[in-house]
Amino acid sequence: MGMRELDNDSDSVVVIGSGLAGLTAAATAAREGRSVTVVEAHIEGGRARTDERNGYRFNQGPHALYRGGRGWRILRDLKVTPRGHQPPLRGAHVVRRGEKVHLSGAAMGSLLAKLVTASPAKWTGRCAEEWVQSLGGAPEVVQLARMGIRVSTYVADLEHMPADLAISQAKLGLRGGVSYLDGGWATLVDGLSSAASSTGAAIRIHESAIGIERCTDGWEVTLGGGEVVSARSVVIATGGPDAARSLLPVDPCWPELGPPVTAACLDLGLQGCRPPVMFGLDEPLYLSRHCPPGDLAPEGGAVVHVMRYGARDARLDRIELRTYARLAGISDDHIVEERFLAAMVVTHLLPSIEHGLAGRPGVEVPAAPGIYLAGDWVGTSGWLADAAMASGQRAGMLATRASSRPPLRPKVA
Repeated sequence: MGMRELDNDSDSVVVIGSGLAGLTAAATAAREGRSVTVVEAHIEGGRARTDERNGYRFNQGPHALYRGGRGWRILRDLKVTPRGHQPPLRGAHVVRRGEKVHLSGAAMGSLLAKLVTASPAKWTGRCAEEWVQSLGGAPEVVQLARMGIRVSTYVADLEHMPADLAISQAKLGLRGGVSYLDGGWATLVDGLSSAASSTGAAIRIHESAIGIERCTDGWEVTLGGGEVVSARSVVIATGGPDAARSLLPVDPCWPELGPPVTAACLDLGLQGCRPPVMFGLDEPLYLSRHCPPGDLAPEGGAVVHVMRYGARDARLDRIELRTYARLAGISDDHIVEERFLAAMVVTHLLPSIEHGLAGRPGVEVPAAPGIYLAGDWVGTSGWLADAAMASGQRAGMLATRASSRPPLRPKVA
């Protein structure tokens, strides 16, 4: 059977998936005048969506946007201005052996001094635990370093975490801090969606892509209902490596990829209780109040996320997180809404120590010109949401350049 020719604009782009990566790709291509169609099997947002329950708005576990990260700069470029606040760290506690303890200022000062002077490049090819052990000093310094890496990377297994990535991410947090988004991460999804649609992108939800085939001038994307959408280029921005591989019309010939990073999360909507932040010093546990001051709850309410870095057994993890919440002063009487995410995927791929971020699949698919990948597991730039948006921007730019014809609409200033 011969290849079919495109029956629509030859500069068209199809984006599969409407999470942060897909929406960034769509907005990037659409503002360059390309005809963009986004197809999404579910609803917009992916793991960046915010769910509302009885007036309480829950992100998919605790989310923080790095103010000095690549994603923050991309959002500004796309004229998306997230509104948020810094974590309420006043009165924060650390927990050791199941009890709240005070840390010496000397230990914290020693760690910060070592982090400021640490060179990620010098630790390429080594694991984060090696860097932690090299710090020396009081035992508290080593424990604080492990805690800091967990908080900034969401990774508990430091023996399989690239040291250069861990150091870079910890420095990023120290340099610019993070923002908890008021209204939840749905506001970020809405901003990116608006940036895409206002420049002409069509976003079609509840439309699943089930296959991609080559045609004369580009590619054909087959949807679940049987419709075929033709495009010069396609951006696959849905799920992780397995989901992308199932859609690719060629073998990407990836080497063995690392495992996903997971977490067990307990999301709580409270009344009558505003617990302080608690960081586990000797256990990979975390509790943070995202509201107040954020706008995520009814009047007088609070939203708290309790998390274990690295999901294990669902029953045991839930018991542990409820115990941790009680240590923070949260009783059953305070809980109005509760949601447990047994094995939330934080990021789809933990890079190998040997290759670091350079070992992640690239945005371009060499055997399939015109098909591009985007997601938190793609490309050499950024971690977590920063990686999703960085790869999305790169994919959108490459998809734009793939067209041999000038844009049909003028660029947006």
